[in-house]
Amino acid sequence: MSQSHDERDRRWAALDKTMAEHDLDALVFAANDYRGHKGSLRYVADYNLCHKYGNAVLLRGREPSLVLSGSLVSARKPASGWVSDYRFPQTTAAGLVEALKESDRLEKVGIIGMGQVLKVNEYLALTEAFPGCAFVDFTKEFEKVRAVKSPYELAGAEESAYILDQCFHRLLEIARVGITEREIAAEMHRVGHLHGGEDPIFLSMHTDAQNEHSQSTFDSPRDRVLGTHDVHTFSFEMIGPRGYWTELARMVTFAVPDDVTTRMARSVADGIGDGAGAMVPGATPGDIQRTVLAGVERHGASTSYWSGHSLGLDVIEDPMIGLDVVEDPEQSGDNVIEEGMVVTLHPMVQDDGGRGSGYMSDTFIVESSGSRKLSEHPTGLHRIARGEVSIHDH
Repeated sequence: MSQSHDERDRRWAALDKTMAEHDLDALVFAANDYRGHKGSLRYVADYNLCHKYGNAVLLRGREPSLVLSGSLVSARKPASGWVSDYRFPQTTAAGLVEALKESDRLEKVGIIGMGQVLKVNEYLALTEAFPGCAFVDFTKEFEKVRAVKSPYELAGAEESAYILDQCFHRLLEIARVGITEREIAAEMHRVGHLHGGEDPIFLSMHTDAQNEHSQSTFDSPRDRVLGTHDVHTFSFEMIGPRGYWTELARMVTFAVPDDVTTRMARSVADGIGDGAGAMVPGATPGDIQRTVLAGVERHGASTSYWSGHSLGLDVIEDPMIGLDVVEDPEQSGDNVIEEGMVVTLHPMVQDDGGRGSGYMSDTFIVESSGSRKLSEHPTGLHRIARGEVSIHDH
């Protein structure tokens, strides 16, 4: 049996176990092609949804069925080797009903993606077809199942981190005064895809004094030309061949940075470094957020945003780092950091005097002794001059 199929069997066993613990007869996985809403489908069936929407149905002790949009029937060939039951019904709502009818008992069904992903017509079709069945949101419980990664999954995270490192290495080779963000983006996509990457998210950020809400402006790369004294932050997120996300962002400039820029870069770097030091098994996400904030605030900066999150087959997974501190106290729950989690830290900082901002990100694997950064690139402001790169991180 291949390593991939060992991983498949491990996941299916974990899902069967959690269904038994919660007295569920089936799980319904709702997905669409947004990059944060399709990882559950890949988790259960190793199917990377390329377009539109799709679902999976897992009955207790059975192989899952993929219930996909009829428009995807031609996408059957390059899909998963994990499952054999592909269905392309006239509507996914009807397909879900038919798949659940095959259960020997249907009293309680967990839905992953019920609040944000499952379509209203699908939910209505299910409740109408099975009026005696309780359909419950099982998203949070599923997040707990997939939060700790197996060695196979950790290798997938290392794989995508390697790809992002090659992208950023190429950026440092080509970035120069006068180049456009779009030209850099084209090269980053080329390098990423050549190394086996897929589904890239590439954002460009910069300090914009005209932005009335925040000095930090970010968007997909446009025709903005890089200038001598500007600070540019390029943020990369991409999956590798196994489907696992990592994230990497750095600040880049050309001229000698001024005091505010240098201080903002140190603020971000210290926030990430201190947070990584606190990211040990047993720590809470709130503990890490407060440690990040302490590192940021030493340099006359602040952040009102949560500072990171787990990631895996979806670009954002639980636990969230700091959501309970800055936004939603009820999110704290019983979340703790565990060995085998993959976590990105990405504080967005602003100068207390309103003169600048900063952002960087790094992805870490939590190990028994602490966290291990996946990128080989130093966490700090990269200055490119005379063809050489220097790091302003201390």
